[in-house]
Amino acid sequence: MTLRDVVEAGCETYVFVAAAGSAFYFVKGALRSSSKGCRLAGGVEELTTNGPHVRRWAAWFGVLMSIEMGMCEVRQAYGPLNVAAAWGGANALFAVHQGPRAAVREGLKGAAYSGVAGLAAGGLVLLLQSPESSDC
Repeated sequence: MTLRDVVEAGCETYVFVAAAGSAFYFVKGALRSSSKGCRLAGGVEELTTNGPHVRRWAAWFGVLMSIEMGMCEVRQAYGPLNVAAAWGGANALFAVHQGPRAAVREGLKGAAYSGVAGLAAGGLVLLLQSPESSDC
């Protein structure tokens, strides 16, 4: 895997999240506008209102994916450390404009959130895979 592959994965993630977020907000706005001729206008209005949110989320996920793939390439292994470093790095990068203390705080929060999300996802997988016992 080259640097180009890592950047390409980040760009693909950005495009996917931007398209999905835009579609979500358009449908949300179209469904909220209940009058007969205003559904299209409601969808467009919701989309333009929430455009900055979609761009930020798409950029965050793109950076997250790039860091995670870079960590996988460097460590030659996939694991929770890669995810924690990616979430922490992405959060810290997006908080740099607030100062160094805020960037460190957000990076640590991102790593902690990834740990909690990983534990929750792992617990759900184990719960769904465990055989149901009929004994009470």
